[in-house]
Amino acid sequence: MNIRDFPRRPDEPVPGGLLISQLLWVLAGVLFLGFGAFLVYEQTQRGSFDLGAMALVVLLLAAGAAFGILAYRLFLGQRSARAQLTWVGLIAALPMVLRMGRYSILAAIVLFSVALMWAPASNRYFKVVSPKPRKRRPLPPR
Repeated sequence: MNIRDFPRRPDEPVPGGLLISQLLWVLAGVLFLGFGAFLVYEQTQRGSFDLGAMALVVLLLAAGAAFGILAYRLFLGQRSARAQLTWVGLIAALPMVLRMGRYSILAAIVLFSVALMWAPASNRYFKVVSPKPRKRRPLPPR
């Protein structure tokens, strides 16, 4: 295996908003994993495992892992990563906004990152780096 076999970042300059979004996605992934680990620690110190808390731990850890993997793909300029981060981010952040607890900072970071990914400069970047495939015309009947 050679170093040239790994996927590379496009040579196109990344807009500032998208670069900030990429960094915030990595930060969100680390924070989600950290909050999940801290919640596990809290539950073990308490001596009881609440089903709701464990469900939240699963959500936080899964979202943190997904954000990390998808942030790497976004860093590589993949359009599909942007769409997947949008959906996973909204699904993970909206319940946290409604709860308005200590996890609202995570929700704010995620929602801000989603908004930055869909800014006009980011849209232009993805049109150059990862254009949508052309639709095939159906073959005429014989």
